[in-house]
Amino acid sequence: MVTTLTLSFAALGHATIFAAAENQPGTYTVRQGDTLYRIAEANHLPLAALELANPQLSNPNDITAGQTVALPTPYTVQPGDTVYLIAKAHHLTVSAILQANPNIHPLDLIVGQTLYLPIPAANSTSAPTSANGSAAPSAGQTTSTQTQVNGAQLRQEILTYAKSLLGTPYCWGGESPQTGFDCSGFVEYVFGHFGIQLPRESHDQATVGTPVSLSNLQPGDLLFFTDTDSYASLYANHVTHVGIYMGNGAMIESSSANNGEGVVIVQNVFQNPYYVAHYYGARDVIGS
Repeated sequence: MVTTLTLSFAALGHATIFAAAENQPGTYTVRQGDTLYRIAEANHLPLAALELANPQLSNPNDITAGQTVALPTPYTVQPGDTVYLIAKAHHLTVSAILQANPNIHPLDLIVGQTLYLPIPAANSTSAPTSANGSAAPSAGQTTSTQTQVNGAQLRQEILTYAKSLLGTPYCWGGESPQTGFDCSGFVEYVFGHFGIQLPRESHDQATVGTPVSLSNLQPGDLLFFTDTDSYASLYANHVTHVGIYMGNGAMIESSSANNGEGVVIVQNVFQNPYYVAHYYGARDVIGS
């Protein structure tokens, strides 16, 4: 008796040298000698998307003839899309989208390009609609995700991602986990992961978004601080430092203190004499 598994294939309509006559739309029946790598290559799919669309495989390196594999769901990027909005519209995480599409960067989405969602294409049977409720421009593909999303949930996801970088060393001019971060490089990197593009330097970051009073601070707002040295005097606002507010008086930042300790959480920011003396203001760059 042959065991049948269902693997979803995202690349609908692509011919494959391995395809069997009994394939259903969005699926592929494994033949002798197949591997997930060969199936992905033949159908121009990211291997990671194919693997993630088939979580039922206990060992993706060990598939047998007769199993049914599903191809991942293709998605065409629409104007205004971000990785976060696409993920939320399809009940996925940002990390899952990025893992399934290792060759994309969240700030570099191009309208019309195809992403692969790590969900079985065979399960994506509902008629897709765009943000304004009209039919999708490409039949059989999901469409624009310009819909209302939960701002509070996005704020928490930003903080969760920021905390995953705790311990990354401080590096002047650094803007990645590999090089280390300075304060504004850390903020730019974290928000960029969610498709929110910010200026590179803290004094410029302090000019975008919406000003927020202390009484209205929300997790994910940016906190800015000034200094009085010659470096700060180069900028009209004298802003030289930025961190991300976490709620309950805490802030996560990349700090040059203590021999470049890097990404840390500072508790009771507004009870700390240094931060209180140098506080410039806060900005909301996320929105509600």
